[in-house]
Amino acid sequence: MSSPSRTEAKKDQAIGDVKDTVGGVTGNESLENKGKAQNTTGQMQESAANVSDYVKGTANQATGAVKGAFDSITGNTSGEAEDNVKNKGGEAQKELGA
Repeated sequence: MSSPSRTEAKKDQAIGDVKDTVGGVTGNESLENKGKAQNTTGQMQESAANVSDYVKGTANQATGAVKGAFDSITGNTSGEAEDNVKNKGGEAQKELGA
């Protein structure tokens, strides 16, 4: 299964809005309903992308913290620095997905 795409989500939302608007202006209920459905699909895709990024960020943050602690205990300072970067990257990724 591929990761949800924010780009596809935004595209579906925009196209859905256009269809909804055009359908409303022209009195084409079918087009209007299809637009609303496509917009909703885009919103769901965007939410899924946010959740996916949050989960990945949490995993990266946890991995970095655990490895960093281990490297700290064993005196591996270069490994500890790399793991701190992964931990901070995970925090940032979670913020983007939130």
